[in-house]
Amino acid sequence: MEKIPQSLDDKILRYLDGELNTAEGLAFEEELNQNDSLKKRLDQLQDIHLTMRGKMIEHPSKNFTQAVMRKLDQYPVQARSFSIRNGILLLSGVLVAVGIASILVSAGVFDNLNTTIDLNQVELPKKYFERSLPSIPFSGKVIVNIIIILNLGLAWLVLDRAILKPLFQRRLQGDH
Repeated sequence: MEKIPQSLDDKILRYLDGELNTAEGLAFEEELNQNDSLKKRLDQLQDIHLTMRGKMIEHPSKNFTQAVMRKLDQYPVQARSFSIRNGILLLSGVLVAVGIASILVSAGVFDNLNTTIDLNQVELPKKYFERSLPSIPFSGKVIVNIIIILNLGLAWLVLDRAILKPLFQRRLQGDH
């Protein structure tokens, strides 16, 4: 079935609502007799139109909004944060990953992972680059050390947000 343009959809809806004058209605019925896809779309919209005709629009009571707002005011807004238990689990996971990576680095597992990235292999137009591009040394040990440092930064962030901040907030409130 081909896609019916929005203007024809609107015309079908006006036809179903009885908003077309007699000349437009007759011209539209003639167009319906010639176009099968338009007739199928009319049947679809007619089914929807008949289904929706029987439905009544429900209106809420006049003080519905005020009642909802009063109930919302009963519950204080709490800032969403990590629970201390989840923070400890996340922190321990990060520290285990950092520990394993540190053991592997100190054992020399990544020492032989050395290569270079040759930028001259990339096909670039010669009018932009007349000189040859440099080769970048790539050391697995350096990359793993960078990942370890980033994980330690994440661990400090989790420690601060999920463990220390709630702990000090409780102490300020006097809920030891």
